[in-house]
Amino acid sequence: MISLKKLKEKLLSNQSSEFKPSEFLLLHRYSEAYLKRVLLIGLRLRGAQYESSKKIVENTYLTTKALIPKCMVLLMRDGTKQKDVEKMLLSKYPDFIDLQNLFLEFTSKYRNILAHGLIDEIKDAELLDTLCLTNKRFIQCFERVLQSEFGHSAFDTPKCWGAIRGLAEDIEKTVSRLRLGSITSKPMTLAKAQIILSKTKEY
Repeated sequence: MISLKKLKEKLLSNQSSEFKPSEFLLLHRYSEAYLKRVLLIGLRLRGAQYESSKKIVENTYLTTKALIPKCMVLLMRDGTKQKDVEKMLLSKYPDFIDLQNLFLEFTSKYRNILAHGLIDEIKDAELLDTLCLTNKRFIQCFERVLQSEFGHSAFDTPKCWGAIRGLAEDIEKTVSRLRLGSITSKPMTLAKAQIILSKTKEY
């Protein structure tokens, strides 16, 4: 996982314009890492052990659209349903909803266009600034919501949030209990990849 120091420096700084083309993908990656941090805290609050929580964050797949409300539901700890969390956010934090929609429908779409090689880089300075600013503002708003609703930050430790010793259960059981999607397959090992690669020709 990306260090909290790096996340904080990049996401919570006051830069608001003149971003470099290389910064957009970095900011988007850091934004997604921030959401994974919130997920880890939510898992700890719901009884998952720390090491298990890390493995779940690294090895389960939820779309970003599903991950955001899931994080909030896990943090609630009181059985609040996802639809009620979404209503509460819309009622109390309309800016959060607007920024979430921009993150999902604007910046994430450009992230995919770049990551999948459909364009080489974003050359339009105004577009680049808007994309980067949207990512930063969404995370900064997310922080304000966490502090307003729970009195804590994603940069606080799970213990500070009130996490206690986790349950002794395997990650499959935790994933099922908390409805966290599916466990993804791990990449092929380096050793196996090197063996296969060594059998191919150089062209």
